[in-house]
Amino acid sequence: MTDPELRLAATAVLLRDTEQGLEVLLLRRNAKLAFAAGAWVFPGGAIDQPEIEAADTEMQAARAAAVREVQEECGLQIAEQELIHFCNWTTPVGESRRFATWFFVAQAQRGSADVIIDDGEIHEYKWLRPQQAIDLHYAGELSMMPPTYLSMRLIAHYQTATETCEQLAQRAPYDVTPIICQSDQGIVCLYPGDAGYESVDPVLPGPRHRSLFSKQGTQYIHSGADVSEPAMDQP
Repeated sequence: MTDPELRLAATAVLLRDTEQGLEVLLLRRNAKLAFAAGAWVFPGGAIDQPEIEAADTEMQAARAAAVREVQEECGLQIAEQELIHFCNWTTPVGESRRFATWFFVAQAQRGSADVIIDDGEIHEYKWLRPQQAIDLHYAGELSMMPPTYLSMRLIAHYQTATETCEQLAQRAPYDVTPIICQSDQGIVCLYPGDAGYESVDPVLPGPRHRSLFSKQGTQYIHSGADVSEPAMDQP
């Protein structure tokens, strides 16, 4: 890790199968927190220094942290070997708090209904079908940051927890550091492959790989074959 202001972190996307279909666990962060206040997120947090020192690789440390964070934030148990790595997100440069976060997906074990939150950092939880979460986001009832939103869009393609884990294990993980800037359409988040990514110029003509933010929710744009990076919301 070369940036002293960048902290390593890990997140676990927990899945379960129900009569209503595949569901994902979301936690609502305390609205008074300094980072992602009030947002609905997956269980996760910073990797502790002892976890880094005890691990042979960064991924190993991330797996250990994900297991610990799941237990601390929602009282559930998962095994490190069940965690499927599917992407990495790094907080944009210029943000006051920056994290390089490993994202994993795993099937929740039996007893997943027994979620326990602390009412401190986490104030609420919901098990939601991916499309249900997306619909609530567009209705203004569920605040999700781009990593959460795009993970939901990706998982919405699958029908069961087993299928999700199997398919994401075969999918090449993506790694993205967004760039946030202002455009005539409002705040825009540029991703690798967008024509304006390198120069931080959202109006440059060419491929589009970005998210737009408005009161109606997040709009993800991937213009297709002209983008050098694959769409983050597609299998």
